[in-house]
Amino acid sequence: MKQETQKQHLFRLVAVDKKELLVGVTLIVASFFMPLMFNVHNFSVLKCIMRALHQTEKLDLVAAAVQLVTLNSIRGIPHYVGAYFVGESLSFRRKGHWAWPVNSLIILVILLLTYWGIGAIHGIRYDFGLPAVLVCFFVFFFRKLHYRYISQPKKASMIVLVLTACQFLDIMPIMSRFPVGRGETSVDIKMASMILEADTALNTAGTAGMLLFVSFALVVFFHLREENSLKEVNFLREQNQIILMQAQLNEMENRTHQEMQYLVHDLKSPLTAVQTLVGVLKMEGEKERRERDVEYLDYIEDTVERMSRMISEILYQDQPALHTTQELVGIALAQSSVNDYADYIRVDNQVPEALVNANRFLFPRALVNLIENSARAMDGQDQPEILLRVDRCGKKSIVFTVQDNGMGIDAQQLKTVWNHGFSGRQSSGLGLPFVHNVVERMNGKIRIKSEVGQGTSVQLVLPEESVGRD
Repeated sequence: MKQETQKQHLFRLVAVDKKELLVGVTLIVASFFMPLMFNVHNFSVLKCIMRALHQTEKLDLVAAAVQLVTLNSIRGIPHYVGAYFVGESLSFRRKGHWAWPVNSLIILVILLLTYWGIGAIHGIRYDFGLPAVLVCFFVFFFRKLHYRYISQPKKASMIVLVLTACQFLDIMPIMSRFPVGRGETSVDIKMASMILEADTALNTAGTAGMLLFVSFALVVFFHLREENSLKEVNFLREQNQIILMQAQLNEMENRTHQEMQYLVHDLKSPLTAVQTLVGVLKMEGEKERRERDVEYLDYIEDTVERMSRMISEILYQDQPALHTTQELVGIALAQSSVNDYADYIRVDNQVPEALVNANRFLFPRALVNLIENSARAMDGQDQPEILLRVDRCGKKSIVFTVQDNGMGIDAQQLKTVWNHGFSGRQSSGLGLPFVHNVVERMNGKIRIKSEVGQGTSVQLVLPEESVGRD
């Protein structure tokens, strides 16, 4: 008991988003190459500063400052966004609640190590000053909100806007009293500003740029918050609908099971009476040596016994029995024979005597469901065809295949065909989940292949049984 209490006080890693983690690590690695591709030389920041000093032109100095903001923002995007993705990809819990401070600590450690690593490799001092601290606080805050229904690109855009807004602080001479703009190029711009008396121009440009990006960030932030709320409400609504549908299905199943119990009782009572009468007549026939009558009575007794087993299988759905594939296919075809599509069902049973452990009532119904789906998928076809094929797969499996030449199912829908509520046409959407459930109960597997415009093939794979097995 004491150990369980101690475990509750520990932070536990409960989930890892591998895709998001991979993206984050990739961005962090990319940040070490950014100084090679983006620097003050190929951005012409130093040239603008020199031109401003030679021509005493304040606009050139403002242009140099804006270029430096752009440069620092571009170089900072990979490690800030990457650190956020790594931190967000790891889900920690403590006492049943999300432990977001652990994620914030991971993000901070990654950023500090990245700053140190870039400085060690390239000899460039990335100043972890007030702008970096502000961006970190925003990243921590954004992680705490945990907008799980927002896509990664949208989250990254939010961080980029805040990062760019904070970078304008580095070029504002008025902020010199704070730990801001201590990088080498930022200091050069501020010194040039003193010489050209351009402090007001830089402060104005920096304030305008910061306010502009802060405004964009606020607009995007409120949009993301609203989008996340709407998606969360939709998700909860869908979950409630699924729960409601499942409750309705359970209620229907319980009611059906109860009614089936009454029906089975009503059907078995006269059968028991018939079995008793047949037994009495057999005894009299055997005494009087009426062999032909005894033979007929044996046949009646076997037929009644088979009928009793069939009725029991309807009630006890989880208790399958051994049946030949020919018997199961015959029941499915008999149930389908009253429908219009019966004319274009073709059967190819390569193993009619093979035995499978299946419920005589449920498994044929599963085959009929697949046949009905195939028929609906072929509305308007010139030469509709449904193939019901049974064959052996390997040494220990029997495959029942229902194949059609209908409209097919696209790749996106193919991922959800077994979910409750899926329907390609106007139907309840319960047929395919029923098939899936029946096959799983019988320790089988389902495979489905489909191509739009070509047709669909569904395979039900059941273990083959031997005669000696009960």
